[in-house]
Amino acid sequence: MNPVLSKIIELINSDNFYKAELEIRKIYPNNPQSFDLNKMLGLCLLAQRKYNSALKCFERCFSIKKDDYDVVLNLSFIFTKIQFYEEAINYSKEAIKLDPQRPQAYQNISTSYFFLGKFKEAKKYAEESIQIRGGIDALNFLDTEDLVVLYADILIAQGQKNDFVSYAKKILKKKYLQKILTRLHRENPANIENEHIELTESVIQSSFNIQKKVERNTRLSDAYFFLAEYQSKKNKNLSEEYYIKANKLINDMQRESLFLRQKYARTICNFFRSFEIQKITNEIDSEKGKGLIFVLGMPRSGTTLTESILSTSKDLITGGEKSFFSLQLFETITSENQNELNLDSSFFNDLGDRYLKSIELHRDGKSLFVDKLPENYLFYKYIKLSLPGAKFIHCFRDPWDNAISLFKQNYSINIFYASSFFGIATEYANYEFLVRYWKQMDGDDALFDVEYEKLVKDNSLIDKLWKYCDLKGEYSEEKRKEHFGFTASMQQVTKDIYSSSLKKDDFIDFKEDFFSNLQAQREYWQEKFSN
Repeated sequence: MNPVLSKIIELINSDNFYKAELEIRKIYPNNPQSFDLNKMLGLCLLAQRKYNSALKCFERCFSIKKDDYDVVLNLSFIFTKIQFYEEAINYSKEAIKLDPQRPQAYQNISTSYFFLGKFKEAKKYAEESIQIRGGIDALNFLDTEDLVVLYADILIAQGQKNDFVSYAKKILKKKYLQKILTRLHRENPANIENEHIELTESVIQSSFNIQKKVERNTRLSDAYFFLAEYQSKKNKNLSEEYYIKANKLINDMQRESLFLRQKYARTICNFFRSFEIQKITNEIDSEKGKGLIFVLGMPRSGTTLTESILSTSKDLITGGEKSFFSLQLFETITSENQNELNLDSSFFNDLGDRYLKSIELHRDGKSLFVDKLPENYLFYKYIKLSLPGAKFIHCFRDPWDNAISLFKQNYSINIFYASSFFGIATEYANYEFLVRYWKQMDGDDALFDVEYEKLVKDNSLIDKLWKYCDLKGEYSEEKRKEHFGFTASMQQVTKDIYSSSLKKDDFIDFKEDFFSNLQAQREYWQEKFSN
């Protein structure tokens, strides 16, 4: 075998995907249509979560050879991750045709149907995936955690609470899974038995012996988060202690990421400071994106509550949190050659077209569609240029209340800044500046402001929200509470709108430092963009 290829394969087998990618790119220009090179490069990019680049590689592979199971399966997986569910389903079905006895394609279809709100179909394919693996009793719960949790969420979404409880308790007798335990607790705290607490505590003790830092910290933090939530109504001081322990473990893995996040936001601002916007605006249909409503802001700022209020309209369908722009733009924004990027009207027009295509199946013919990914505040101007007819709702709340709510959620590494009050203060300042920056650019009315504190107290704000979105009919509080889900946010919004989450005094010892750091970060942005 060629020594270079041998080295690449060795790097891939040792999970050194970044170095493997660099080695592949040295020889790739000489043979860009090579099936093997594109497959290896696709695997390296996929492992690094560079989904768009990986997709191009596997699509090249597919154009060369259409019966390679791994290629087809990877295409189905990528389309699932980037939320192109129709394509994900089609490629998953192709993978099943190639090998009906391999379970992952069934799981990919199930995931797609679940996020499309088609729970009957999701359950069917999830059960097929489980059956191929030998049934529930034969599952290695740790290796198949995503499937196990998916099936739990399907039962919950279908309202099959008794089936879910039986399923969850059966699993927990065999294997500790924090996500299952947390869902069991949120469905009804009375479901939690002494043996579940004892199991969690034994997991904590055994986790200290795990040598790999990421695995150890993740496992420990999961357990502490559950105990914190479990104790929240029983022992406030103990609950806070567990929250602090859990977040410290996550923060220990993610310290450097805060400054990368700040750099990311700064890159976005710098780009639009020097970007010729008017020409783009003139060349894209101003009606494009009409009927789309983006709900954005900091996580835990009231975005889910706002979505649930809008969901009561018969003319509207909610798409949940669509990561489209985050995934599509990441590689563009982080490019080291920003000046060389050809981001003209065709780029934004194509970006808008692809978004519309990605939601077509989910939209199901409804005139209005809600995308409630909070972090779309980062991408507001990209979205506005791509879909000029869209409307934007900006949710916000008291910074300290927002910080506490973030700190008490187990986001693990997905929202890493939430693991420390310093990190939350840094991100909150990023968010504040960007929203202010967009309003300076497009006017104060570019985003419709929804203040959480007013939303839970003042019904007139709901009326104004209703009018802004051009919704017909009357708002229904009863229908709002029927909105499904068992995330922390959804657990809250399925209750009556209430104000008990306002002006909390939790974690009071951290409050002064939080506001001190927030002010320092505000001054940082003021200094960077004072002109």
